[in-house]
Amino acid sequence: MVDSGRVEPGGAGGAPPDDGRGPADGRGVRREPRPLTARQEAVLAVIRSWLTEHGHGPTVREIGARVGLASTSSVAHQLGRLEARGLIARTGRDWSTCVLVEEPPARRPGLRSRGPVGGANRYGRRPAP
Repeated sequence: MVDSGRVEPGGAGGAPPDDGRGPADGRGVRREPRPLTARQEAVLAVIRSWLTEHGHGPTVREIGARVGLASTSSVAHQLGRLEARGLIARTGRDWSTCVLVEEPPARRPGLRSRGPVGGANRYGRRPAP
């Protein structure tokens, strides 16, 4: 028999077996966001309290001092992750201009609207012309 060079899924050298989590590239799969880490919660709490005390955002060094991080790079990393999640936003270039973004209400499974959207029927199909 001639080897075609094909590798069967789950075989040696091939893709890992399907673990039921959907496509590897993440397209088409809606996943719940991971909960905040303890450090992210601490940074968010520092920002929240600093804004109420001073009326403006803390500097990276001030956040690091309160959270216990000596590296400004690690503080900036945590701020970047919070910004990517949409929990904080900057009004300027510096992190000291960050403001809290209102947290969206938690989504509960099963409460999606199935009504017609954009001319689609209740099954998501558009009527034939």
